[in-house]
This record gives sequence, structure tokens and C-alpha cells, in this order.
Amino acid sequence: MSILKRRCRANIAPSELRDPEVITAYKGQSHVEGGFRFLKDPLFFVSSLFIKKPNRIAGLLMVMTLALLVYSVAQRRLRVQLATHQETVPNQINQPTPSPTLRWVFQLLEGIHRVRMTLQGQVYDLIEGLNDVQIKILRLFGHEVCRLYQISTGEGCSMSDKKGRFFQKARSDMR
Repeated sequence: MSILKRRCRANIAPSELRDPEVITAYKGQSHVEGGFRFLKDPLFFVSSLFIKKPNRIAGLLMVMTLALLVYSVAQRRLRVQLATHQETVPNQINQPTPSPTLRWVFQLLEGIHRVRMTLQGQVYDLIEGLNDVQIKILRLFGHEVCRLYQISTGEGCSMSDKKGRFFQKARSDMR
């Protein structure tokens, strides 16, 4: 019987599970609890919502679960990329960490601005405020993110000026 089927039952005979399986399942609970901690965070603003209808509660639960799934996938993807490239990012006390939380990464990415300007009838996007750590993080998320933030996928960033600003002619898909 697969472990998935065994987990779906309320009572499992002691002979059906080995100690390592029980310990692995027990240790895995912290990841799930961490996800719900994320959902209960005051910055998520869920406590300020007042809904009464069961279908709206179910809808909110679905949206929150989907948000947690996206958060978990993005965090895992970043950590895998950090491990693959043997990279780290600074933690809250500026020490290198190979496994940052996505919440901390979001805080590291604060301060990036997109400015749209028109010069001689041409519309341009300007990405302002990128630093080396932010560029490293964005590159780890892949080519599409690099394209959106107008950074090269390689080591050098030839499109930048000295202040970390990046110019790109505005395209219809970025408006």
C-alpha cells in the first residue's frame, strides 16, 4: 500500500509504517505550518476581511491556498537555483544564506521602480534602483524575469548605466 493511501486513513496499524517514514512525515509538518504562518501574517490583511456566506469563505480559502502554492513554488525554485549555482544572498544580519524565505527576498527587492517616459514621441521604460543583490536574485528566476527587468542573463549587465538604471523602448505587451 502506498504511503499516500496510508496517510488518508485516520488510524494506521503500527506495523504499516516504519520509524523513518513517521519521522519524515513529522518533520514535514513545519513546512506546512510555515505556510499557514504566512497566510496569518498581518501584512497579508486576511484578518481585516469580514465575509459570512459559505461560498465566499470557500472562495477566499481557495485564493489563499493558491497564493500559498505560488509562494511555495517560487521559494523552492529560488532555493534550487541558489543551490545549483552555489550562490547565496544576504540574510537579515548580512550573512550569506543559501535558503532565504521568499518574504525576505521580497524585502530585498524593495526599492525597484519602473518609470515610463516619452522622448521625442517614443515611449521608454526605465527600471530604477537595481543593486547587485537584486540583479542576482532576478537572474535566478530566469530569462523572462530578466527580460521584464531589462537585465542581461549573463554575468555582466551591459545595458546599465553607473546608477543601476536600465532603459528599454516600451513594447505593447509591457503597458
